[in-house]
Amino acid sequence: MVMKDDDIIKNVLEYVKDERYRQAVLIDGEWGAGKTFFVKEKLLMKMKEELAEKRIYYISLYGVSSSGQIMDEIYSSMVEEIIDKNLGEKTGQIVEKGITFTSKLITAGMKYFNVDTKELPKLSDVKELKDVIIIFDDVERCELEINQTLGIINNLVEHNDIKVILIANQNEIGKINFSRGLSHKYQIAIDDRIELDEKGRQKDSKISYTKEQLIKRAEQLFSEDIFYKKVKEKLIGLTIYYQPNLAEVYTAVVEKFIKEKKVKDYLISNKQKIVNIFEEKRHYNIRTLIFALIAFEKFYIIIDAITFEEHKYISRELDNVLKYTILSAIKIKSGKPAYSWKKNSSKSGIVYYDIKSAENRVYGYRFVDNYLLQCDLNKEYVEETILEIANMQKKLDDSRAFENSLQYSKLYFWWELEDDEL
Repeated sequence: MVMKDDDIIKNVLEYVKDERYRQAVLIDGEWGAGKTFFVKEKLLMKMKEELAEKRIYYISLYGVSSSGQIMDEIYSSMVEEIIDKNLGEKTGQIVEKGITFTSKLITAGMKYFNVDTKELPKLSDVKELKDVIIIFDDVERCELEINQTLGIINNLVEHNDIKVILIANQNEIGKINFSRGLSHKYQIAIDDRIELDEKGRQKDSKISYTKEQLIKRAEQLFSEDIFYKKVKEKLIGLTIYYQPNLAEVYTAVVEKFIKEKKVKDYLISNKQKIVNIFEEKRHYNIRTLIFALIAFEKFYIIIDAITFEEHKYISRELDNVLKYTILSAIKIKSGKPAYSWKKNSSKSGIVYYDIKSAENRVYGYRFVDNYLLQCDLNKEYVEETILEIANMQKKLDDSRAFENSLQYSKLYFWWELEDDEL
């Protein structure tokens, strides 16, 4: 069962507020699931609201390669807090901690906001840090060895009584450093004297390893995931698996990433249609949603501006373009090849999403895939494609209307009419 965002926030707040808990909280989830979006847009706001007396620092460990860097990031957050304070006193506004300013901008920020160096915390203050909540994001992307990373965090939890929230994809923890010195690791892994628990292999039997077996042996011997599993029980007290509820986050994503109000309104009105597509395809990646919506905004601006005698035909194409954009984005971001338009010269037409079946059939557009794959967006080409379809559809509708008209029906059987009537 997937926990709702409000339930996750409630559990984290209860855990952080309870002084009896000394361990860290882990929010685990797949890459692209929207963990960072959830933390910044929802969890942080609620924490600042209910824990106003506490200092809350958000720190990304992406690319961090030394223990000193982690401490530098904490110190940077402390300095940002002082800049926030000075900015707030002058303008009544607060800068988001760890988001707007980075360590590289601190010096410039101090000068701009007239921060007195005497107000700055001392480096030694980091070691004495108390009554603070630190959110460490991108734990699995930290380039420091996982046992060192967790050791530093464990010290903060145990010795400084700091409340720590970790954001990570547990499945990827320890894998970032596995590729280093890979040839030497394979040389060791191929040594038959090293016994591992391998099914179907008898002891003392000399066998050659397949590529897959060799990789598996190397991972068993050198994956830092082993260290993580040993430390996890001591460091982490509460683990929450995060899977986005698209229906809950959809509106927030649209509000944050779509600029044009008209496009926002259109996407909000089509919310359920889009959410249904993601759920049908069992794809819960927020990055894919953002990718698709930003692309569609560009299509919408071009298509909506097209002049046509009956706008309903343009509206119909907008709906179809939206559906195809979502489906094609999901396919591409799932690692599957997009539809190959090279096979024909068509600008649009029936496309099979996966296998050839009625359920997987959708009306596709070449310009959508051109943009999603190559950022190639030709305004004239989009207009030309849509106008061709609109004209063809109007002619078809007019023909059907004529065939169904009373006059046509009567004349179709003209020989049955009386002379005067004819």
